Amino acid sequence: MSKGMKRRDFVKSGILLGTAALAGGLKGQRQPDPKSPRLASPDLAVVTGADRVLAVNKGLEALGGMKRFVKPGSTVGLLINAPSWWRLPGSHTHPDLTLAVILAALGAGAKEVHFLIDPLAGYWKRSPLAAKHQDEIDSVRKCSKNYVEKEVARNKALKKTNVVKEFLDCDVFVNLPIIKHHVGVGMSGNLKNLMGVNTDASNQFFHAGSGAKTEYGDIPFLAQCVADLNTLRKPDLCVADATEFLLTNGPAGPGELGKLGKVILGTDPVAVDAYAAPFVNLKAADVLMITKSAEWGLGRMDVDKLAVEQLTV
Repeated sequence: MSKGMKRRDFVKSGILLGTAALAGGLKGQRQPDPKSPRLASPDLAVVTGADRVLAVNKGLEALGGMKRFVKPGSTVGLLINAPSWWRLPGSHTHPDLTLAVILAALGAGAKEVHFLIDPLAGYWKRSPLAAKHQDEIDSVRKCSKNYVEKEVARNKALKKTNVVKEFLDCDVFVNLPIIKHHVGVGMSGNLKNLMGVNTDASNQFFHAGSGAKTEYGDIPFLAQCVADLNTLRKPDLCVADATEFLLTNGPAGPGELGKLGKVILGTDPVAVDAYAAPFVNLKAADVLMITKSAEWGLGRMDVDKLAVEQLTV
């Protein structure tokens, strides 16, 4: 929250933001004409509602269905923002979103589904549906922790890194971040979440490789490393959790919670993050990870020109 904005004003703006989205989206965004044929494939599908599984399914349908992304016999890698150190509500991707993606991938004929980073212990306890789908959850392979060194051909700061092998090898890469405040870089989303495929040592370079004396002593360098990392591979599908998330004191919390009840789906990680930046009271143009990734041509941040399909469940 900016120092110049009082909490009651921010809450009011958040309510207005949610109301605008429910009514058909943010001003300036290109919306489907109700008299025209349905969008074959919008840039983003934004689904609002309490049922997270249904929200994911409806968003996938809007994008053309999971079979658009997952072919029979393919391997799917899931990068969930839910490592062992994110324990508080609003700090990690809700398990119902993850479960919905697992079920959809298996339903589309995926041969194997892999975690690219293992979720925290007790992760599935937050999902009332987990017990019903325990077999499918158990079928997901744990992270191998088999890390390989990878040169970053397109770079301004990050020349090489060590990433989990399945990130490079899986046929379909699904990014499952939570949109939340981040005390260092402003926000977490798809772009920042990619640090989850790295070793701890590689991530330490992001924070200190420029000679910074503190963890967030050189935000431009950290942001450039994140952008460089994202050149290695773009997600085939982004499913971003903006249902309940940290507005302050992120990434770990505890902090004030935003509860917009939204799931954002798309194929462009820059566009998803740019669209979601106002949820944490930021402009996309002020988030260096977004602008630097857009400069690499990794996606679009011109949200006002995106075709956004607003849905409710």
